[in-house]
Order: sequence, then C-alpha cells, then structure tokens
Amino acid sequence: MPKDTTAEPAGVEIDGVKLRIKRKYSGRTMADLAAQCGVHVTHVSLLERGKRNPSPPLFVRLCDALAIPADERYTLLTKDAQRRVKAAA
Repeated sequence: MPKDTTAEPAGVEIDGVKLRIKRKYSGRTMADLAAQCGVHVTHVSLLERGKRNPSPPLFVRLCDALAIPADERYTLLTKDAQRRVKAAA
C-alpha cells in the first residue's frame, strides 16, 4: 500500500536556519541547548538542518531556552507555516 504523502508534517514547522541563527546569536552550543530542552544533541542538529520538526512542547522549550518572547515565536516558523497561521487568525 503506498504512503499518503498529502498528510501535514508532524510537529511545528520551523525554519532550521533561523533556529541555528538564534542559537548562535545567544552564544549557546547545540549541546547546551539540547541539555536545557531535555533532548539529545543529535535532535537539535536534525532540527537545525530541517530534517525534523519539534513537537509543540519542545518548540516552547526551545523558545524559552533561547529567550524568544511569545509574541516573536512565529518568526521561527517556515514562511508557509507563517502564512497558514495568519490565514487562520
């Protein structure tokens, strides 16, 4: 049976490059961020490379760890995800 490729990706669609920039700007290493968020450093690497999307709770932990205010967290989303959020509002 073929896979259904029309399904929405699981988790919060973030732009990994933006996450990496925010992390580096804050002076954090991937290991520091991973430890604070309770995940393995490999998971952070996959997020930054766009190979995985974080769950909503992990997204919140990442933003908290990087001191991203609640009203600016949408900036980590992909452009498509930002458009969907704006359209739903």
